[in-house]
Amino acid sequence: MNKLMVLLTVLSLTGCALPPPDQPAHPSRMGRFLGLVSQCGCSDIGPDRMLAEYGKAVAGRYGEADIKSMRGYVDLGLSEKFDNQLEICAEACGQSCMVNAVAEAMGGRPIAGAGTCLVSERDLHLTVGRTGGDWD
Repeated sequence: MNKLMVLLTVLSLTGCALPPPDQPAHPSRMGRFLGLVSQCGCSDIGPDRMLAEYGKAVAGRYGEADIKSMRGYVDLGLSEKFDNQLEICAEACGQSCMVNAVAEAMGGRPIAGAGTCLVSERDLHLTVGRTGGDWD
């Protein structure tokens, strides 16, 4: 009986730890993702255009202060040069429906055959950048 109570407690706490599915990604993570969409060539939106127009992709989901603070993270994503950059780009571009949500909102080229979806905190996956060689 004690094991069952512990299991139920752990399961209920684990469920509380996950963000809700409709919560937009944190502004810092969203900004980096926007930069990566451009830098990695997931769409045809170039770096200058991304910096100038990224607000179109996040309009209505973030407040004005969050959108302004996001610019630095967009720039960060645009300028990343990690040893594992290919892995980072593969993961970013592989999230097709999120890439399409950005591309379509900005009038860019979407990934064929994929719809659009919210860039949510729960579902956005971003590989950590690494430098210095042997990091397995």
